[in-house]
Amino acid sequence: MEKTSVLVLIAEDEAEIRNVLQDTFEEGGFDVFLVATGEEAISALDGQGETLRAVVTDIRLGGDVTGWDVARHARQQRPDMPVVYMTGTEGSDWAALGVPNSILITKPFAPTQVLTAVSQLLNAANTAAPPAPGD
Repeated sequence: MEKTSVLVLIAEDEAEIRNVLQDTFEEGGFDVFLVATGEEAISALDGQGETLRAVVTDIRLGGDVTGWDVARHARQQRPDMPVVYMTGTEGSDWAALGVPNSILITKPFAPTQVLTAVSQLLNAANTAAPPAPGD
């Protein structure tokens, strides 16, 4: 029987948070692709873009490429890609810099909050109704 798990990209520069999220998502039935930098996330999107179904990204990844950049790159590849941002300090920029139909979760958080957010976005994408006339 072929495995039909959903692959989620998790970009987080703090190893402890990355590992907790990996455990949480795997226990929730997801496969994960872990990266520690924005540059690695962009490479993963370029290399795994067809198989990735959602992006979870910290906003401040410690390099030149931010989580904002990662999400925009993901949406260039797939306009409906679910994106969940995680941040301790950058939340006020979400309205200006975040991609539409994304979710922002502030640190500290319970790992299940991130899992629930991804699940909500995936479910919304799967049940999206066509736009109303004039939209």
